[in-house]
Amino acid sequence: MRQVREAKVPEDRASELIPRLFDDGIADPSARITRAEGFRLVPIKEERCGDAIALGLEMITGPAYSEQSRPPMERIKDILDDIPSYDLAHLPEKWEIAGDVVTVKLRPSLFQYGRRIGEAYAEVLGVSAVLADVSGVSGEFRVPDMKVLYGEPKESVKVENGISYCFDVTKVMFASGNLFERKRMEGLDCSGETVVDMFCGIGYFTLPLAKFSGARKVFACEKNPDSYGYLLKNIALNDVGDVVIPILGDNRDIPGRAFADRILMGYVQRTSEFLPKAMQMAKPGCMIHYHDTFPVGKQEEMTFSAFSDACGNRRFEIESIREVKSFAPSVSHYVADVRVF
Repeated sequence: MRQVREAKVPEDRASELIPRLFDDGIADPSARITRAEGFRLVPIKEERCGDAIALGLEMITGPAYSEQSRPPMERIKDILDDIPSYDLAHLPEKWEIAGDVVTVKLRPSLFQYGRRIGEAYAEVLGVSAVLADVSGVSGEFRVPDMKVLYGEPKESVKVENGISYCFDVTKVMFASGNLFERKRMEGLDCSGETVVDMFCGIGYFTLPLAKFSGARKVFACEKNPDSYGYLLKNIALNDVGDVVIPILGDNRDIPGRAFADRILMGYVQRTSEFLPKAMQMAKPGCMIHYHDTFPVGKQEEMTFSAFSDACGNRRFEIESIREVKSFAPSVSHYVADVRVF
């Protein structure tokens, strides 16, 4: 690592001397300031070491850590260091990046600094737009509630496990918590199968399954016109047009009976309402990947009850139930693999 000359600035004089070192062109902005035993170690330009010594500062030699090597949150907080310390301590330390757009969650007290926070995150993370997720998703179409903090959001492409997802974060959701389930879809062996994705969105599960599982056909149904538009783009983007048959509309209107080898039900809270239609489409031996939210500890009992009501005289077997993510206090999103005979 490159070495640099550093001035040892006492902590109690840092607010006085560090701005002066930069204003007078003495400090080296290409390397970052570090801390050591009551001092700030300020990188100094080689030719200006005499000026630092003239200010009564001791000089040492140390590694030239670049500004880019600093943790992003440290850099963001430095930019926003005039915000009250209480608010500064509650800046979001997690974010979602999709292409050139970042999404964060802000406490209500931070919205008064929204524009400046957006600019800081954009500068440090190297994106052109920053949005705040105000209240998650809502309604039948699960539309996100976003507030623009900085820039002009546009369509983004998120690449994940070999799949490209094109979408606009202000119009459609992208649930990062479902990463494991999307990964699981590509690892399934669906050789020769006919699959129905009843709630396909922009292709969250359809695309990895169509591209990697060996499925013969995937009927991908979506009711939200915005999501459906991105589904069409993503089918082309991932070159799975020979496998995926997109359907715009209510999945309860899909024609046909007993034709599906596998059914994906990636919805929550109202999923059981659609089980009768799934039963209609399911061949004997069909695997249903059933998503829903349940109180923690009640997932097996409530899944059994939902399928008992929907199956009538048909036999079913719950092969596994897995927690996808926390949904609310004492409530989680689960996926059950249920075989219907």
